[in-house]
Amino acid sequence: MKIGLIYNQISWEEKTIIEEAKKQGLEIKPLDCRKMSLKIQDGNAFSDIDLFLERSLSYTKGLYSTMVLESQGFKVINSAECQEICGNKLKTSATLYRSGIPQPKTYIAFSYESALKALEELGYPAIIKPLIGSWGRLVAILKDEQSAKAIIESREVLGSVFHKVYYLQEFIKSGRDIRAFVVGESVVAAMYRYLIPGDWRSNATIGAKAEACKVTPEIEDLALKTTTATRGEIVGVDMFENENQLLVNEVNHAPGFRHITLATGVNVAEKIINYLHRCK
Repeated sequence: MKIGLIYNQISWEEKTIIEEAKKQGLEIKPLDCRKMSLKIQDGNAFSDIDLFLERSLSYTKGLYSTMVLESQGFKVINSAECQEICGNKLKTSATLYRSGIPQPKTYIAFSYESALKALEELGYPAIIKPLIGSWGRLVAILKDEQSAKAIIESREVLGSVFHKVYYLQEFIKSGRDIRAFVVGESVVAAMYRYLIPGDWRSNATIGAKAEACKVTPEIEDLALKTTTATRGEIVGVDMFENENQLLVNEVNHAPGFRHITLATGVNVAEKIINYLHRCK
């Protein structure tokens, strides 16, 4: 079996996947999507590959390369449908709502004035996020109307049309969140991520402390329902603990797993390779 590993940066996760594949006798062909050119009408360019694993950190490059490969009959994990849902926060929220999955209160607004009106209803503090992005970049806390006006006004003049679509979310006051890592039909590991000292974010990639979290029936049920709703196969589901209820915050279609591996001792790369074997 030969796996095409699509990436735009070889990080710890990709190295670990390649090493684990070699242990199991599975051949990996790394494919840098920055150097790829795909002829849409040619389905034979990768005739030696049985399955693709999409690990690109670039949302657009990962999504569009997957679209082309799927049109040629290849199976890609995760699918373009999953990437399109998870890579856009508005699509994620709408999908979660349709599926009855609990999430923080969220508003979408399309102008400076309508954003401020939405924030009056939502209340302060609140969170503003870009529709597309990861690692906590361009995510900001709006502490009051004055800070909201300053941040929204700056985004009005940034230039990108996406900066002028305002994704506003209630602020969940908690010292940590939960990342559940799903592979196929199983939640293979979960971790707590604690707020960064002097910050209000808990992204492990920017320095948050990670600690093993027991996979409770509630975490497992919510993570698997979310994975099904977003058409995922290998995803990271981020949750908040709020008044004895779990809320899904975001879903990552190309999740990192270094921190969860180190925190829990679970060999996530092995779980991924085992799953790919079953998907042939």
